[in-house]
Amino acid sequence: MTTHRHPMIAKVMAIAAFVLSSHVGPTAAASADPDNVGTNTRSGAATNGPYRRGPIDRKLHYLGHILIELFVRHLARRLLSSPVAAKVLSRLPHMPTRFVPWLASPATAWTQQIGEPPQEVRTVAGIQRDPAAEADAYDKTPLHYFFRLHADALAALLPVATMIAPAVTTAPRVESSTRQLVARQDEKPERSPAQTDPVMLTAELKKYAATLGVSATGVTAFDPKYTFAEYAGKAVGDRVVVCVLEQNYGATQRIPSYRSEQAALATYGELEDRMVALAQWLRDRGWRARPETYVGESMFIAYAVAAGLGQLGLNGQLLTPYAGSRCRLNVLTTNAPLVCDEPVDYGIEGVCDRCQICVRRCPVGAIPNHRSEHRGIVKAKLNTKRCLPLMMQTSGCSICMKVCPVQRYGAVLDEYRRSGQILGKDTDDLEGFDWPLDGRHYGPNEKPHVPASVVRPPGFNLDLTRTGPPADAPDTDGLIGGMFVLDPSQKHPASRTRGIRSYITWFTSM
Repeated sequence: MTTHRHPMIAKVMAIAAFVLSSHVGPTAAASADPDNVGTNTRSGAATNGPYRRGPIDRKLHYLGHILIELFVRHLARRLLSSPVAAKVLSRLPHMPTRFVPWLASPATAWTQQIGEPPQEVRTVAGIQRDPAAEADAYDKTPLHYFFRLHADALAALLPVATMIAPAVTTAPRVESSTRQLVARQDEKPERSPAQTDPVMLTAELKKYAATLGVSATGVTAFDPKYTFAEYAGKAVGDRVVVCVLEQNYGATQRIPSYRSEQAALATYGELEDRMVALAQWLRDRGWRARPETYVGESMFIAYAVAAGLGQLGLNGQLLTPYAGSRCRLNVLTTNAPLVCDEPVDYGIEGVCDRCQICVRRCPVGAIPNHRSEHRGIVKAKLNTKRCLPLMMQTSGCSICMKVCPVQRYGAVLDEYRRSGQILGKDTDDLEGFDWPLDGRHYGPNEKPHVPASVVRPPGFNLDLTRTGPPADAPDTDGLIGGMFVLDPSQKHPASRTRGIRSYITWFTSM
């Protein structure tokens, strides 16, 4: 990482960057570009052209990354080593996200109809699976919360984790939502449920979710195989309500950047607020409902696929037909007799397999170009050992999201149906990005060189053969979203962690 010769100057620069990013928002140059203006064919997001940094903005982007590195090295870890300081940070006054245009979700329900996919891109409804193999894998090796299972690997990355910076600066808005959710998570209804028509109840629930601004809502059956072992037994019913909230369009086009990660975290907080309201709606009708925090006690993506909200991309993320993976997920369990939705073949798997832009554009080649069976699920299994270190050191990376044509344009299936072409493929409009580690722009036929020191930081050893967490792994009840309360005398993050796992839900096995 870049450092300044004079430590005091470095600290002052880091504090300045922190204060500016916390209270001012994006730079003046970035603010000049409006977000969420116009209408996307599918999602309602902006389509007034791609965001392009000029030479000055690109240098500012690079300088911002250096300042964030200094902040992480000289201030963040010391600040977060104090539980009191971390708690105060999470309670600082803040403007509600809906009033912050460079962070706010469009908060509009997706209503346009999705047409039938062409025959050549059809695969299966949802995802290819082998139920017997799934059950066998679960019996032999239940799923664990990823960063409890690999707490030592996380600890090795923390000294270089620039992702701490957006987590720190969004902690007030995100954690206020999480605190409210946790405070009401296990509330019980005050009345008994009346006789209910399941079809009508399900329709009314989805209608209410749409009025809250939830982009899409689906229902599926609870499956214990998708619950992390640490949270077994917390579900309150046999139904899972899955909610999707679209992420800020303009911020996403700036990936990889500090601002785009702020928007991702802020969207989680916005969705948690809506999950609290949706759970209360069910309780008011006599049914139990328990929303999960954005960290997740279960596999959100698996439930979303089962509820017909999208299909799995080669990048391991849920690709919705409206906005690709430019969205955040959350779930609640309930004993309400809701009607389950069915998985859908949107043609996304077929188009994704033909597209493969994310495979080609991944800076460290962590995305395979084919799918294979894993724990009974046919999916592209990412190379986590290469992806995780890069993600932690480049404000979340997420190049695979930025270059996805479904994320960028929405109407990819419509274009393929008309022309047989992948919209935007081989164009700088879609595939170009600015790389924070060197300040350069990389077009469709270029990729940045990633040093070995970034892919393999000192002490980083991710043992993917591990089947259970180490004895000294931290508790999974988090304190601050996206941050870590550190005890410098301990090998692992001490006592509590929350948040980074929500960025990479796809790392854990389905």
